[in-house]
Amino acid sequence: MKTFAAKLGAMVLVAAIAQPVLAGGGVKATAKFDGERPRRTVLKMDADQYCATANKKADGSPKKVGSEEAIVSKSGMIKNVIVYVKDGLGDAEFEVPTEKAELDQKGCMYHPHVQAVQAKQPIIVKNSDATLHNIHSFAQKQKAFNFAQPKQGDEKEVSFARPEIVKVKCDVHPWMSAYVGVFDHPFHAVTEKDGTCELSDLPAGEYTLAAWHETFGEVEQKVTVADGAAAEVEFVFKEK
Repeated sequence: MKTFAAKLGAMVLVAAIAQPVLAGGGVKATAKFDGERPRRTVLKMDADQYCATANKKADGSPKKVGSEEAIVSKSGMIKNVIVYVKDGLGDAEFEVPTEKAELDQKGCMYHPHVQAVQAKQPIIVKNSDATLHNIHSFAQKQKAFNFAQPKQGDEKEVSFARPEIVKVKCDVHPWMSAYVGVFDHPFHAVTEKDGTCELSDLPAGEYTLAAWHETFGEVEQKVTVADGAAAEVEFVFKEK
């Protein structure tokens, strides 16, 4: 078995099949891994006594927490892949959502590990732990931020003005990391543990879709969305 740190490349095998739907258009995407399943490692949190005991099972016993850089099911489905429209929307502009996204620090982990938002959409960063965290963004196309949240219940609103995929880390607890995909449109989604996600209400047209994963890289695929139909796209990431 190989760890997520092993060198991996990506190739994509895709199929786009138009199927009738009740209303609207969109894309249902599936992300799969073709190769030896990467092995998750158990995170060691004993550098902080609070973190070492923060995660518990329902019966109160300690709960092991696995690494999140490459979560692949036994059937090869990949969690935490960002699927988004990379090209095809032209000069269309989209209203910024007023709904606030959330990045929580709980059990000395970021929740969610991967999410997608729209540029300028508000994000509430909160600390649900009774220990110090700091939130350090590694933005390249905009000003990065780095601030502390020393108390349980601390909250701060942030946003990203320009599209990019931003890594976030806690400098206090080096195992903590997250990614925020920032886009200038609402046509993006993140795969669940079954490897699927959906892009809803996508106007009819031809698009280039991209699927991004923090370990496996990014692949692209062209797809046509017709009126009253949904396209199904399968992204298969392979070992190099």
